Amino acid sequence: MKKILTLLAVFAIFGFISCEEKPEPEPTPTTATITANDVTVEVGKTVSIGATTNSSAAITYACDNSAIATVTASGEVTGVAAGSANITLKVAEVAGKFTAAEKAITVTVTGADVPPTPSPKGITIDGDFSDWSKLEDGTYARAACDPNAPWESVQEIRCYAADDMVYYYIKFDEESLAEVADWATKEAHLRLCINTDDEFESGYANYFLEAYDFIVEGCFLSDGAFIEFDGTLHQRIGSWVSLLEPGNDLVYGVGNGSEYEISFNRTIFNQVANTSTVPMPMGDHFQTGIRFYCNGWDEWSNMPNCDMDEEQGNGWGYLMRVTFN
Repeated sequence: MKKILTLLAVFAIFGFISCEEKPEPEPTPTTATITANDVTVEVGKTVSIGATTNSSAAITYACDNSAIATVTASGEVTGVAAGSANITLKVAEVAGKFTAAEKAITVTVTGADVPPTPSPKGITIDGDFSDWSKLEDGTYARAACDPNAPWESVQEIRCYAADDMVYYYIKFDEESLAEVADWATKEAHLRLCINTDDEFESGYANYFLEAYDFIVEGCFLSDGAFIEFDGTLHQRIGSWVSLLEPGNDLVYGVGNGSEYEISFNRTIFNQVANTSTVPMPMGDHFQTGIRFYCNGWDEWSNMPNCDMDEEQGNGWGYLMRVTFN
């Protein structure tokens, strides 16, 4: 009898163990793949990479040399100049479903280099400012220094937009410019401040009466003389986030005497802005202003500006409204 009871107890234990629920295994993500081939394109022409992926995440594209070729968010490659460049394709991880993946391809651009097409009015960034006088009134935005503003270092700025290029003109007060050039650091910086979404609830609300979402920041004066401007692109997403480092042909500026001019490439800007976590590409209408500073973050000037007695009483002005021609 004891043997029978013992056997029943053993069977009960094993039966209980065998009926316990086993934990569900964690799903194994599928390995993401990207299929794409090297591409060849002529200068001035556009081809599609035609990439595919098994992942549910979208493919992103980035070219390491925009002077040779540019690539859009949908994988359209345009040849800029003869040569070769690398394009990196990525898909992000989809938690529990797909791994992240990355693939690099080569784009070869053939044909003769094509010089940049000038705007209809012939703006050229070369330190010769006579072409600005040829612009028709109403085709560009202009701001002059308010005589009652707290700064007088910058007398005038203009902004003209055409053929996917934005052009800035700056006229300095000669005496103020000489004083800044003699300061201890002998350096001065500027910020191109840009709002692209036609609303001012988001962005950065300092130094203008309206908020702006992007800045291009860089040095334009060093060792007492103008230098070429090539800045870093930042976007305001809670705080400033760097989107594009210098050396990517986004901006170019030169100066002569007490004048300075800058070009800004909307095509390159939109390629970057469209891949941001908060996409804000530049359409045919945008708002802009320029902030100037030196000796670190000392405010030097701000344009547009206004009478100290107006509104906030700080001399800040409204951003200029610009429309592409």
